[in-house]
Amino acid sequence: MNDPQPPYLRIVADIERRIADGELRPGDPVPTTRAIVREWGVAMATATKALAALKQAGAIESAARVGAVVAPRRLPSRSAGVSNATASSARPWRSPTPTAWPRCPCGRWRPSSGSPP
Repeated sequence: MNDPQPPYLRIVADIERRIADGELRPGDPVPTTRAIVREWGVAMATATKALAALKQAGAIESAARVGAVVAPRRLPSRSAGVSNATASSARPWRSPTPTAWPRCPCGRWRPSSGSPP
């Protein structure tokens, strides 16, 4: 194989093609690192790097007890003045992190309103 593209990018492109073709749908599990190693004949580190790139791109996400699954497709924003790049890179809403709360003397996080337990 005289392909100048790194192996992990070929794996990423193949999995993205499978998603685009509908072979892998949102919520479907993606191949595990071991399955990638067997299917493509690459090292474990290469398989891990490919899955990390897919996760960073937002194509897959981690799911409890399943591993990595195809991420749900995000609908384009209908807001005026918002580009598709901004809409597609928008992160889903997440609850506030405990870092927004002050620490009590015992070291646990607690909301700023109300009295200590």
